[in-house]
Amino acid sequence: MALMVAATLTGCSKSKKQQYDLALQEAAELRERNAKLESENRERDIRLADLENQLRSQPVAQAPVVIQQQPQGNSGGWSNGGYANDGGDFHRNTNGEMVAEIAGEVLFDSGSATLKSTAKRTLDRIAGQIRSQYNGSTIRIEGHTDSDPIRKSKWASNDALSQARAEAVRTYLSQKLSNNRMSAIGFGSTQPKGSKAASRRVEIVIAGA
Repeated sequence: MALMVAATLTGCSKSKKQQYDLALQEAAELRERNAKLESENRERDIRLADLENQLRSQPVAQAPVVIQQQPQGNSGGWSNGGYANDGGDFHRNTNGEMVAEIAGEVLFDSGSATLKSTAKRTLDRIAGQIRSQYNGSTIRIEGHTDSDPIRKSKWASNDALSQARAEAVRTYLSQKLSNNRMSAIGFGSTQPKGSKAASRRVEIVIAGA
């Protein structure tokens, strides 16, 4: 009987030791996996930081400003001459006013009257030119659209959208040009250009310059 009890106790001890050894092995494996994951996470964070530094070090592309180049009789302005990268120089239109034109897609998303961040940089350049050459002048902000009817937008009409866009530009410029009197007017699609893309625009007009 004593031999049977001793054998049973010895078997239990061996079983508990095996379980203990197995638990130690599993714990070691878990620690190894955790260390590997932590190492991978640190490497990922380092790569992300390097990418962010590279992005911050790259120059930001400035949005082009559309300048009207040649007289266009039906609008008293200029025909579409494409994009200019000179920061928004003003040109005299057939009414004797200095005017710069900015393409609608440079300033706004489709159907929106909220200025893009790139649009603000463009308007900052124009504001600087106004301060240096036309400080104190009266400025008229004109909004224009193409003739496509409003479908996917909160605006009831092209007239309303063009007015809202002109107001958005006027509001932003008024923060930069406190010495200038500014007004905003929306013409909708009543003064089209040679294409729909060219018709969607905002014109900044220096009255009496």
